Amino acid sequence: MQLAGVIAAFVIIILFSFKKVSLAYTMCAATIVMGLTSGLPLAESTGVIWKAFIDSTTLELAAAVLAIGVFSTVMKETAYLDNMVQGLSGLLGNLKAAIMAVPALIGSMPVLGGAAVSAPLVDKLGDGLELSPDSKAAVNLIFRHGMFFIFPLSPSLILVANLIGVSVGTLISRLWLYGVGFWLAGYWFFLRKAGQPKRVEAAPAKNGDSDGKLSAAELTETRTQDTRAADTVKFLRYGAPLLIALVLSIGFKVALWISMMAGVVLGLAMAYLEKTPLPSPGIVIKGANLPQVIAMFWIMAFKEFAAASPVFPALVDSASSRGIPPALLAVVFPLLFGYVSANHMTTVGVLVPVLIPAGTSPDAVLYLTSVIYGAGFLAYFSSPLHLCQVLTCQYYDVDLARVYKAYWPVILSVAAVMLAYAGIATTLI
Repeated sequence: MQLAGVIAAFVIIILFSFKKVSLAYTMCAATIVMGLTSGLPLAESTGVIWKAFIDSTTLELAAAVLAIGVFSTVMKETAYLDNMVQGLSGLLGNLKAAIMAVPALIGSMPVLGGAAVSAPLVDKLGDGLELSPDSKAAVNLIFRHGMFFIFPLSPSLILVANLIGVSVGTLISRLWLYGVGFWLAGYWFFLRKAGQPKRVEAAPAKNGDSDGKLSAAELTETRTQDTRAADTVKFLRYGAPLLIALVLSIGFKVALWISMMAGVVLGLAMAYLEKTPLPSPGIVIKGANLPQVIAMFWIMAFKEFAAASPVFPALVDSASSRGIPPALLAVVFPLLFGYVSANHMTTVGVLVPVLIPAGTSPDAVLYLTSVIYGAGFLAYFSSPLHLCQVLTCQYYDVDLARVYKAYWPVILSVAAVMLAYAGIATTLI
């Protein structure tokens, strides 16, 4: 009965994900199936769900996801996100640095369709580097998604850290290598040999023309410095809500949802004082992505049933008795599951509680989790159902096969780290 329930729950998750059913509905249905087939009385199963819902970890997780959604909406609707990106681009003063930083910065905000937001900016910057449409599409995707591994406000990172009971910083201490390798490979294959735009240099002053005035070249340099200073101020000004949230959360260990709401309050106050139109309550509620918030409750309830079920330990033990190490399962299952679901949060939220054997040492848990996270990312990133990929291909008018051909060497960097971590995990179990 329990085995049938587990199979049914996973079939529901895969089918619903494929049909783009809301994650909240998907995890609700899967959790109910797990509860009904758990062998517990109905009242006890309901109690398990309720206990998971009111657990402090669940409440903080849901509050953090809600606050991030509200924050992202405020930053987008007030145009602070666009201004922050423009300021950063001018501050860097280098096309290669800017084309890497812009999608990464926008990727730090879980804005729906964020790839479509960064695509026009990458397009413009890519023209200066003479990049092909295929390369622009790949650059937009690669430098946006590297943030999945290192940005402490990433919903997937927060969820997984809560699932295994560690801080986000501890999890990043293992995952950062994925992100850095991903970006370095992206630079190596797409930007290293990309051309720089030709700049028209002003002619220097002739000898003897020194009359106390700046030469044309000196004036150009002065203007460049003035522009960069203005761009720095612009970045700090419009990026202040994000910077405040990061400082509070990382520097002062303030609860994430409180840090993000502090950023929201600051952003709204700045917009009000500047007479910038404020987003309507309806837009804020829509941007808050309440279905994803609700999904956090059901994911944590699903985790409770998965942890209590004898099916998963039995499957892992059976695989081990046949010589199949847990690390291999941590690679294969997320690759299959993530490719079909095209949702990284669903993949890690479902599989992290399932694929880590009971009694595993803390170090082994971290490495196994990193394997699941990396494998799930690989599958999600390359899935033809991945929304960012679909929007990017549409914008640049390129087909998916061409984008695959362009970026496949880059995703090998993630695969290499994943396999290395799988090897380490095997030695620790």
